[in-house]
Amino acid sequence: MTQAQLITLLEQLIKDRTSVKNNRSNVATEVAREFIKQAKPAVSAAIIAELDENYTKENLVALAKHARKMVSANEVWLGSLQLNLPYTWLNTLDTNAPKAKLLWAVAVIFSLPSVMQKFHETLPRELQKAFEKLTWLTEAKVDVLGKLIGENMLTPGNSSRYYQSTPEMEAIYKVLPHKSTGWGGSITLSWPKNIREFLRNTYPQPSDYHIKTIEEPPAHLARWEEGEVVIFEEIQKLLAYRLQDAIVINASGKVAANAFKKMRKTLGIREFLPDNEPFSLLRTLCLAQVLAAYAPAKNQINVDSLEILKQLQKTLLKELKLLHLLNDLKNHGFVNMYGYKQEAEKTLIEIMERLPSNKWVSIENLVAYAQIHDLQMLPTHDYSSLAYEVPSSNSSYSEKMHVNSNNLYSFVQHPALLGGLFLMAALGWLDIAYEAPTGQFGTNYYSSFDGLRCVRLNDLGAHIFGHSGKTYTPKVNKATQELIFDDKSLLIFCDPENAVAETVLANYAERVSNTRFLVTPQTFLKDCKSKAQLSAKISLFQKSVAPNLADNWHRFFDDILSKAEPFIPTNDLVVLRIPPANQTLIKLLAQDEVLKSIVLKAEGFRILVPQNQISKLKSRLRELGYLMA
Repeated sequence: MTQAQLITLLEQLIKDRTSVKNNRSNVATEVAREFIKQAKPAVSAAIIAELDENYTKENLVALAKHARKMVSANEVWLGSLQLNLPYTWLNTLDTNAPKAKLLWAVAVIFSLPSVMQKFHETLPRELQKAFEKLTWLTEAKVDVLGKLIGENMLTPGNSSRYYQSTPEMEAIYKVLPHKSTGWGGSITLSWPKNIREFLRNTYPQPSDYHIKTIEEPPAHLARWEEGEVVIFEEIQKLLAYRLQDAIVINASGKVAANAFKKMRKTLGIREFLPDNEPFSLLRTLCLAQVLAAYAPAKNQINVDSLEILKQLQKTLLKELKLLHLLNDLKNHGFVNMYGYKQEAEKTLIEIMERLPSNKWVSIENLVAYAQIHDLQMLPTHDYSSLAYEVPSSNSSYSEKMHVNSNNLYSFVQHPALLGGLFLMAALGWLDIAYEAPTGQFGTNYYSSFDGLRCVRLNDLGAHIFGHSGKTYTPKVNKATQELIFDDKSLLIFCDPENAVAETVLANYAERVSNTRFLVTPQTFLKDCKSKAQLSAKISLFQKSVAPNLADNWHRFFDDILSKAEPFIPTNDLVVLRIPPANQTLIKLLAQDEVLKSIVLKAEGFRILVPQNQISKLKSRLRELGYLMA
């Protein structure tokens, strides 16, 4: 069909359909079936429907402006393709044209990849970048897409810094499908499903579509590569510290801010940035928060160090809230986590499972990969109460700003991913390369974790996340080697400079000097309420504190176990007390043959009656003139 015939056919179909008032909003979609049947155009009904649903007339006018340039420069070539689409309509349609006509006129750019490529070439450079980048994202907030293409997509004066600010996108980007919410809302851009698939067949896959490995991180970065060894030196004392309820936890489940310094000092925790004061407690923060979520019952853990780490991995999917790692934000206690389903935590585990073993990966690549594959990190859906502080223009005090949908990615989603990776490094599962953030918080960086640059899944991490079926042998626990267990007494010796001995032994022994601890039945039985708990405590002590003990220790354990629960409880006897002044009843119980066969005498004017004899006792007493309830 010629262009004139195509235009005439569509004009008639649109005219017929617009006479039906109920269908005015999607006329282009309504005529698609008949037009496709007659003209067989090189565009699907699904794409027409998506354009109709996601583009306003104003957006189509903007799109037509760019499409007109492409048609004008390639009209002869387009004619050779037999597209059967009315693209020459673009030469005559103006801003007053009906939406349906504009839509069918611009539909040509979604016909063939080669046509879209020609259209792409006519776009301004910033719009080319936006088209292509958005193709490989499921959706993106306007500020996120702007950062990815290196452009400010919001109009001047439109900043995500201000609470409840109304965003406005630059006119050039309105050719992209987008949805806006009202006052204080956000702008979300997203290609509809069928159009996105068409574009993905047009544009080459970006390099970040796959996880890429690098040889080495940049030389200037600090590295944490000893975590796999360090965690086995620390895990038992960390667990003991948790069992003593030494980690102060707020009602929200977040560790209290004043708990970190004490925990680091008490346990001698090695830090990522020990000498950089604003960031000197990052590893302690990570460890404290995962331990707070772990919350094991006292004396009911019968696992070795590696098993504890595996249990902590499971905790990620059950109790941990990555949001609680974001200590730069305020008002965590006002966030409603009811019904939260560990979405961000599941995403973190999925990312860990996709990392290659023993290969460095840049954060830039990993973040882009996660965005392309829709691995979203949203640790809460209720973020409006979260706030952060920045210096005021007066600079004499801080000004509180709120997290909103415009800055959610910068302050919550991106930091949640980086914080989660720091947590993996704190647990010894990742090696990382990093630096301290610099500049002004809220302007140059948005979380304490923003200095992360590269990650590497090590052997322990590969084992934890199922990359290797090989048996993993943990490093020797050096913390236990610092304690000497006497083979003749129940004394434990340590170096006077040992900063963690008291924490590790607090639940088992008492300090008797600066170099000695003494275990007694009283100290070891502390907090035990049953033989099962005592047995579990002995097992934990042997595996986590003293794996190789002399025979005298085993004899001690056998002895206290043999004395546990020495009595057999019974529930088949009822204890009754006789009023001491009731001599008649006392004499009766001593002389009546029937009563003597029923009751057993006990001290303190008490008698014991079997449960199955209570009715008989009541009956006999009634015969003797007594009423027993």
